[in-house]
Amino acid sequence: MLAEIRQNVRFNLTVNVLDGAFFGLGLGVASYVTVIPLFVATMTDSSVLIGLIAAMHTIGWQLPQLLTANRVARLRRYKPMVVLMTLNERLPFFALTLVALSAPRIGRELALILTFLFVTWQAMGGGLTGTAWQSMIAKIIPNDLRGTFYGLQSSAANLLSSGGALIAGVILSAGSAPENFALCFLIAAVSMMLSLGFLNSTREPAAQPARETSRSTR
Repeated sequence: MLAEIRQNVRFNLTVNVLDGAFFGLGLGVASYVTVIPLFVATMTDSSVLIGLIAAMHTIGWQLPQLLTANRVARLRRYKPMVVLMTLNERLPFFALTLVALSAPRIGRELALILTFLFVTWQAMGGGLTGTAWQSMIAKIIPNDLRGTFYGLQSSAANLLSSGGALIAGVILSAGSAPENFALCFLIAAVSMMLSLGFLNSTREPAAQPARETSRSTR
């Protein structure tokens, strides 16, 4: 297995950096700090609800990982779970696109409820994916390259996220609500599906699970 990991390490490093880059682009165009709160502000004046958006992203990343740790520890391959769970991070942006386009017809109250529903879904998706993704990266990227990988991925994600923020600024300034928000969410969704394509290309060999059964740890 170690030989197979070394053989594919350059490929895996490349596709996972590109995954992070396009994911960062998506989060830049539909930022939890700026764009989504601005969208919520078109439907409510409540500073509590507007400020809650960023907090939901943090909570959604941390809480579900407590629920998936035992399952992840029993997996021979992490990638299938990563790909399945990360759909919950990406599909909600398509749903938010539809909410934004439908907002004038369905009314602000329903649009606001749906927005929080889909934002919660997306935030929880990150936490559901997190443990398996981190375990996969620890498995396919050797120790001596892991710091390089995280540095490259973080740099690529932040660079494209900054570009995405500029794109969002142009779209929101040039267009009218809610169509401009819908376009931001759609670009984010497409970018994240491109990211998923790179992630799905990861080459991960099977291995013995860290934990066979719950009894083996007693």
